[in-house]
Amino acid sequence: MRLIYFLIFLFLYSCQNDPLMVNNLFVAEDFPLEVIKKSKLIHTEEGKIKLEVNAEKIERHAGENPKLIFSQGFNVIFYNNSGKIISDLTANSAIVDEKDNVMTATDSVVLKNKERKLETELLIWDEKKDKIYTDSDVIITTQNEIIYAQGFISDPNFSDYTLKKISGKMYLNSLNN
Repeated sequence: MRLIYFLIFLFLYSCQNDPLMVNNLFVAEDFPLEVIKKSKLIHTEEGKIKLEVNAEKIERHAGENPKLIFSQGFNVIFYNNSGKIISDLTANSAIVDEKDNVMTATDSVVLKNKERKLETELLIWDEKKDKIYTDSDVIITTQNEIIYAQGFISDPNFSDYTLKKISGKMYLNSLNN
């Protein structure tokens, strides 16, 4: 009979979970709250389309620092008030800080409009300040020239921009001769 009581006690004792150990198991990993594949998000203001985001995969993370992670490439299309496309941003990956509305795009970043194209490895878009910028190396290509610089600030339309530390400028007409 003592053996049966001992086995029951042993069985009940072994079925306990340590709450601290269970919490540590799930806190250690930053699991996404949701995963969206092959998405198309449209942002409007006052009934007018402002931008469109196309992405292969978006992971939404919640918590103290909510963020979106674009890990398999994305494309952002910016529109003017008339609904016409004014610029286009692509990159292989990005992280969006949802608290501060700041996107950091990395890996083969390209920003272009009808007149010019910017290429870099890191580009930050601060939606609150309405600025796109980087301190990394950039290459800007226009119809007539290629400009190399380190540092760039622009509006999201890529129509008014400033370059820092310009290191070279090549005129394409001189290359064709």
